[in-house]
Amino acid sequence: MANLSALCLDHVVLLLPYTMLSDPPSWLTDIFTISPGGRHADEKTENRLVLFKEGTYLELIAFINDDPEKRRGHWWDKPYGVVDYAFTTSKLDYDGIVDRLKKSGTEISYEKPKAGGRTTPDGKELKWEVTFPTGVDRGHVPFFCTDVTPRERRVPVTEQNTTHPSGVLGMAGMTLEVEKDSLDRIVKATAAILDQPPPTKEHQVKVDVPSDVEKLHQASISVRETGALLRKSLALSLRLQTADHEKREAIWEPIEDGAVSLIFE
Repeated sequence: MANLSALCLDHVVLLLPYTMLSDPPSWLTDIFTISPGGRHADEKTENRLVLFKEGTYLELIAFINDDPEKRRGHWWDKPYGVVDYAFTTSKLDYDGIVDRLKKSGTEISYEKPKAGGRTTPDGKELKWEVTFPTGVDRGHVPFFCTDVTPRERRVPVTEQNTTHPSGVLGMAGMTLEVEKDSLDRIVKATAAILDQPPPTKEHQVKVDVPSDVEKLHQASISVRETGALLRKSLALSLRLQTADHEKREAIWEPIEDGAVSLIFE
């Protein structure tokens, strides 16, 4: 059973073209076991899941049929790649988080939770509440996904679906590359969300995962200054942990005007 008494890293969102969702490329299938997902309640997006042993997952998501009308105005109307990430907990302390953020002076906060959900391929309805940030573009700080139906329905972890060709065991966390003038603000806000003091040396805060898994170190959210050649206000990379002694080569896969960045530790 997941231990969700505190905020935990829940999932990371990887936006792909619809054709890649229905027929994933070899650079995904050679690394991951891909599980079924479903269609979201807003009828705009579909997903498939890459599930990990410690209860986190990578959400492969696409706009249905790449329909520009479904994409227009959506919070993930972004270039392809890693676009967002979520925390979860058994009971969200919304007021506490908003209060800590107010005291942080970052002018970042959160909307009230609202209903979300999707239907699985076998017809099961999943329900949750999502809580989205304000005062900042999506992806700079996490959103929250709090289950209404049992979490194991949304995250059906089994030995089979969490055994990956690459030997990946779970998430090491996220790396956010932001513009220099946003660096301290995003670090402060992330620490406030997790009820931690802002880090004094490295721009990194630790975060729990739903379940303990042997050989995995604690996950973290790392923030660093955008490289001069990147020319983006935000770039997200997912860091993954493997059981191998040797690191796998990172994946950098350009897709149209975006790119997928996956790092193995």
